[in-house]
Amino acid sequence: MVLKKIMVSLLAVCMFFALAGCCGGEKKSADSKDAKPAANVKQAEAAPAPAGSGKKVLVAYFSWGGRTRDLAKTIQTKTGGDLFEIKPETPYPTDYHATVDIGKKEKADNARPKLAGPLPDVKKYDVILVGYPIWWYIEPMAVKTFVEGQDFSGKVILPFATSGGSGIESSVSDLRKTMAGAQVKDGLLANSTDGLDGWLKENGVLK
Repeated sequence: MVLKKIMVSLLAVCMFFALAGCCGGEKKSADSKDAKPAANVKQAEAAPAPAGSGKKVLVAYFSWGGRTRDLAKTIQTKTGGDLFEIKPETPYPTDYHATVDIGKKEKADNARPKLAGPLPDVKKYDVILVGYPIWWYIEPMAVKTFVEGQDFSGKVILPFATSGGSGIESSVSDLRKTMAGAQVKDGLLANSTDGLDGWLKENGVLK
């Protein structure tokens, strides 16, 4: 009788450990399933796009002394856009006073200096930043050659300029007349980079 009770007790203990083992295995399996990164993948897909993305940007510039070139390269870095230099077929003299005289005559003659090399295909771009030094209160005539060389209709134009004293307003007004089909925004006179990031961000092109 005593032996029978012992055997019953041993059988109960074995059944208890067998059930405990089965429950532990189910819990481990459930934890493994929950640990899959499905939620993380969904969150990454729903992440918002960075500011300024989705816009194809061109930074086109004319520079004589190099200051506008440096500014254009800085803007290109900040926007991630393509860079294009507007170059006259006949370079301007390295002498400042000689170049001033030529610029004055070109404006008086309403000249359109011929440019070197092919122009970029502006159809590929949403936003075109146009940079130049102020010559005789407006953009140099070489820039007029550039903006008249293609159809900018529907494009956003962001003028930026360097200057020894004149403002950018007259050149922006002139560009609006020349590029009647484009949206020419208020320009930035940028003799330094102060305010550059704010202007680029305001216009949605700061990457």
